[in-house]
Amino acid sequence: MKENDNKEINLLQLLEIFINWIKTITINLFGFIGQLLKLLFRHLILTLVFVIICLSIAVYLTRPSEKIYKADAIALVYGCDAQTVREISKQLETAGPTKGYASIASKLSLPDSVARNIIGFHTYNVIAYQKDGVAVLVDYNNIYPIKDTMYVKMRDRVSMQLLVKNTNQIPQIQKAILNYFNNNEMLKIRLDNFKNEMNQQIVISGVELKRVDSLAKVSYFKDNNQQIRFNQNKLLVGEQQKQLFYSDLLRLQNIISTSNSALSNCKQPVVFPSGFAVDPKPINGVVKYGASAIILGLFISLIVAGLIENFAKIINYLKTKS
Repeated sequence: MKENDNKEINLLQLLEIFINWIKTITINLFGFIGQLLKLLFRHLILTLVFVIICLSIAVYLTRPSEKIYKADAIALVYGCDAQTVREISKQLETAGPTKGYASIASKLSLPDSVARNIIGFHTYNVIAYQKDGVAVLVDYNNIYPIKDTMYVKMRDRVSMQLLVKNTNQIPQIQKAILNYFNNNEMLKIRLDNFKNEMNQQIVISGVELKRVDSLAKVSYFKDNNQQIRFNQNKLLVGEQQKQLFYSDLLRLQNIISTSNSALSNCKQPVVFPSGFAVDPKPINGVVKYGASAIILGLFISLIVAGLIENFAKIINYLKTKS
């Protein structure tokens, strides 16, 4: 009993120590915040100046002509794979707005008036649930784990994101992006190879379909020999069985149907099913940038106020030799 009482007391003491530690941390945290507020209040004019300057910069960066909008689209890839399309798109992702061969205006054959409104272009992998192959999310942070056995990168589609200032120019930019990909020699060659492969599958499956159909007709009307055999401990005399070919016929017909469907879809290497969808909320909104400006202004004020109040100590420290 004494051992149990001692254990219970020790556990209660440990809990009390933990609660006291939490209490001490909370009191010290509020005390630290209070000291910072006192520091800002002692230099209130300086604080207001920095906050107003930061807010002014935020308002300037979020003026109507500088608002940046995000537009996303899913690109379907035919004859190639998503990784190849992402490699080709790197030239667009690293290109500048105007001037020079490496500019996005040159890559997309756009006028400078349109290209200068393009802030950025990015591509991302689309992640699917491996069991049924249905897209579940877009890997915007490029943190998809390679060893994940539940999800898989989709090979037939790529997520594309466009950052622009003028949303009215998106249809023109979208057309230029499609021309950039669909005129790429590698993508065109792979699409032609894919079409040839589908055509060959249709031809071969059609020939095989006729052969199996002819074989089925002969088998259906051919008399089988009388048989005597045991089946599940039963003696069967004179049973006749016909070989059925419907599974082979259905498989060949499915190959032909799938190949024809693929050929009807793959008109170009890259296709946008619905185009770029624009988010009406700008990424540099006034509220977002305003809150960030206030926090930044207070932070700068704290640093400057701390330097002012400890200026003499800092000078003395720098003058000391040791």
